[in-house]
Amino acid sequence: DELDKYVNIAISKIKEWYGLHFPELDNVIHDSSQFIRFTSLGLKRNDIHSKSISILDLSRKKTKQITDSTFDSKGGDIRDEDIKIISTISEVTLNEIKVRDHLERYVKKEMNVLAPNVSSMAGENIGARLIAKAGSLEKLARLPSSTIQILGAEKALFRALKTGSKPPKHGILFQHDDVHTSPKWQRGKIARSLANKIAIAARIDAYRGTKDDGLIEASLKTRIDEIKKLKK
Repeated sequence: DELDKYVNIAISKIKEWYGLHFPELDNVIHDSSQFIRFTSLGLKRNDIHSKSISILDLSRKKTKQITDSTFDSKGGDIRDEDIKIISTISEVTLNEIKVRDHLERYVKKEMNVLAPNVSSMAGENIGARLIAKAGSLEKLARLPSSTIQILGAEKALFRALKTGSKPPKHGILFQHDDVHTSPKWQRGKIARSLANKIAIAARIDAYRGTKDDGLIEASLKTRIDEIKKLKK
């Protein structure tokens, strides 16, 4: 998560800085990683041609769009020192993206070993975030489902207690596909059902340490299907 924040901030700044020189590029290359690969080349507008960017493996259409845009760009001039700094930061950011992807694969692998049932219920990334927020798998296993439901929404909860506004219905669990893709009026019910099953799964992982036979997962799916059929 911290790497994600760094990468997103760096990409935003690189787009802003390079955009002063060649703003049209952002309209052609929408993928952030591809954009950073481009800026890592350290090319000024005058140096951009099909051969100089061939290493990016862009489609012929995109390559033509980029090279054509250099002739009537609305961007300003840029110094050699500035383009070099942008290129260096882009290279660092690309390395951080690789580290982030490696860490994500590592987390998924370890979660399926250490907490297979939580991983089945919540997904590896969300499960890892819940464990990190609780402090450990054992601490997560001791939490009631109502607390698991709002883990990550502590600020909103304290604000609700202080002002008397509505308390949050979900925290980290909002990232789960079945929660954030559902209508607002269903999200609380789905998050509650999900938290109930995660609480059971965490206890199995912490105290038994073996994969469940799939009954909990099937029960959760049935309950979510029932909630999604409800009318407002």
